[in-house]
Amino acid sequence: MQGFNKRFVIDHAGGVPYKCSLENLSFKVISRVIMKRNKVYLIGTGPGDPELLTIKAQRLIGRADVILYDHLIPLEVLDHAKADAELICVGKFAGEHTLPQDKINDLMVERANAGYAVVRLKGGDPYLFGRGGEEAAQCKDDGVDFEVVPGITSPLGSACYAGIPLTHRDFSSSVAFITGHRKKGDDRPIEIPKADTLVLMMSVRNIAGLIPSIIDAGYDENTPIAAVEHGTCYDQRVVKGTLSDFAEVIEKTPLRMPAIFIVGGVGQLSGKLGWFAREPKILMLGTHPEKYQHLGVIIHKQIIDIEPLDDYSSAEKMIEGVERYEWIVFTSTNGVRHFFKLADEKGLDARSFANVKFAVIGRTTAETLAEFGISADIVPDLQASQGLLEGFAKLDMAGKKVLLPQAEVSSAELPDGLEEMGAKVDKVAMYRTVEIDPGEVDFDYIDKVLFTSGSTVRAFVNKFGELPENVRGICLGRPTQQVAEQFGMDIEIIPERQRR
Repeated sequence: MQGFNKRFVIDHAGGVPYKCSLENLSFKVISRVIMKRNKVYLIGTGPGDPELLTIKAQRLIGRADVILYDHLIPLEVLDHAKADAELICVGKFAGEHTLPQDKINDLMVERANAGYAVVRLKGGDPYLFGRGGEEAAQCKDDGVDFEVVPGITSPLGSACYAGIPLTHRDFSSSVAFITGHRKKGDDRPIEIPKADTLVLMMSVRNIAGLIPSIIDAGYDENTPIAAVEHGTCYDQRVVKGTLSDFAEVIEKTPLRMPAIFIVGGVGQLSGKLGWFAREPKILMLGTHPEKYQHLGVIIHKQIIDIEPLDDYSSAEKMIEGVERYEWIVFTSTNGVRHFFKLADEKGLDARSFANVKFAVIGRTTAETLAEFGISADIVPDLQASQGLLEGFAKLDMAGKKVLLPQAEVSSAELPDGLEEMGAKVDKVAMYRTVEIDPGEVDFDYIDKVLFTSGSTVRAFVNKFGELPENVRGICLGRPTQQVAEQFGMDIEIIPERQRR
């Protein structure tokens, strides 16, 4: 699509291409990330929140030929993999392995020796109770080149999200990390080090039995202890007590794996510093979750996907006669990309749109349009059809010809509103939305569901039925709200001041 792009691309040392405008020529050096074949990359994916993946890890995942991953990684990070990458789940969850460790090692080395760039994804950090040292040693012994990419380890991430600083000048100047079990066949008792803060990992099944040993190691029985379950994830929970009563606490409140335990005075700070617990947890079922991060903790479970149409003959005719239109209006990034893909195939370039003005809904759509070298003439603050209509209301639209590329099934609010202003609107389908399985959702930990379109409402009803009583529905505009009302759902429109 060179004809549309007024920018050029610099790919420095194999890094992610950086787009630089011709106007300011501001260059940026990209980190050196060259993916070697015949090599293994041991990568930590962090404690659970996919947003905590490092930039280097993301780039390597996107270039890997083969990816071996555990159950405990945030599966969203696999979305960065290229389409033809081989994805292999090797299990490893609480002692239950799809493959034993020696088989994982063999598979990793075999794929590397076959000439592939191999990424081995591990939850947390590979070198903190992640058996990364064993896997790196296997690579070394077999003559396979390897590299280790650190990840935010679960104790650090979980403690931050739980509001428990592992060190604090008033409470702790030392930290010790231990695992609650040894390797199979090693029956030696767990040695408990003395530190101001003690962190136990992989100890859910035997924490009650370890507490007497912790007290015997010199910890007062009134020392606070906190369990952080599913740390950094939307269903994170903090269970607190003291060494003297914690066994009783968890008997009444069974713990879920994975979890870490933090012993020490810092645990009492979670009530004051527990920022994550106060954030609303919002289930978002559409696309582009990054647009809504300011609303709270976004749990992205995509329930619809975008597919091309089987027949573009109508769209081709309208695009070939694009000079007839004064305005082209885009309501989504999908419309932009499918439109210009087809335009490129028909041999059009930026000159073909010299006399056409463009209007879009949302800054993300405007940014996508800019990728094709075109600046939007109207980008309303209100990211909905209503906002776009308010912008057009300031213009004389009588007799103006408007092309509206959109989804196969779309709201009538925008075209009807433009026609009421006297515009002549041609609607053209550029793509279709299809329902997909979002996986399981625990609504006990969800405060709101964000519906971004009528399609997400219909898909939600088909998958989950009604909204649970404890969960509120929110949406961006009246058309989506109207679809919800058809299913007897009462959802609120997000106030304009809360949008970006």
